[in-house]
Formats: sequence, C-alpha cells, structure tokens
Amino acid sequence: MKTTLSVLASLVGLVLAALPSFAADSCGGGCPKLPSNARAVSAELVPLAAYPGNTLSATLAKGKKKTILMADGMLTDGPIAEGVSREYDLGISVNGLSMQPGLLGPGSPEADEDCGVLRSDPDRTCTVTGHWWLDMDDPANAALLGVPITVTLVGGDISGGPAVGAPIDMSLRVRLEKK
Repeated sequence: MKTTLSVLASLVGLVLAALPSFAADSCGGGCPKLPSNARAVSAELVPLAAYPGNTLSATLAKGKKKTILMADGMLTDGPIAEGVSREYDLGISVNGLSMQPGLLGPGSPEADEDCGVLRSDPDRTCTVTGHWWLDMDDPANAALLGVPITVTLVGGDISGGPAVGAPIDMSLRVRLEKK
C-alpha cells in the first residue's frame, strides 16, 4: 500500500511538472499601440511562488485627468487543487505608486485568503481577489498624467508553505474610467 501511494504521488508530480503554462492579453498580437482605457492579462498554470514572486503587469497608453484608475486582481488554484496549507496574498502598484487601499505602500499585501495556514483544515480550493483604485486628479499622482501607466499585480503564498510550486492562475484587469 505504501509503495502504491509513493508511485501515485510520483505520477501526480510528473503530471504537474509537465503542465504547460499559458498567458493571455486583451491587447492581442504584441500590442503595437497601447490601449487607452482598458486592458486585461492573465497567466494560467504557472508555478505558485512565495509572496511576492508571482507577477502580472498591464500597461495603458497614458494617465488622464478626470479619471479614476480601477484594477481587479485574482489568484486561484489551477485545475489541480492541492488541499494543503497555504495563504494567498495580492498587492498592487502603478508606476511604483500605491493604489487604494494601500496603507502599507506599493506592492504590499492588501488582499489575502487563509486557506489553512492558521487553521487545521486546509481548503481544497483557494482564491483571493482584490479591487483597487486611484484618483488621477489627486496631486500626489501628477506624475502619472500624460505618460504610460503600468499596473503591476504581485501575489503568492506569503507563508512559503508546501503549496509553493503548485500550478495557479492569475488575472489582472485595468480600466481608466471617467469621473
């Protein structure tokens, strides 16, 4: 029985190692012209890293007055959920500046989901989402007007636990909305 479990665990490990990763971008085809108002990017079946090792970025043509920059991010288990202790966290920044909420600074973990790190019953599947915004008219954000703006989402397992290396999916959606 012990040998059968070892062989099964080895086969699962080989399948996980063989999974190809995928990326998608709403810009499509390499983005010869940056989009002005909205962009979505994703990565699928990428290995989970310790926080902040998983990264996605989306660039818009330029920041504009009388708009609010909105961003939504997600990190979730891939198709083969691990059921082991893990805590997923997300943080975000735009051109190195914090978005709201962002009390602890650019890229600091603002959204988190405990899927068993502080509990004795790890969840079979785990997902963390976050929603951020930035008022482009705020004088503190003047450096973002008229220049390309790159929103960077960082994520991972802040505990660095046994799920590190397992396949995950990440997604980032960025929009400039008129006030």
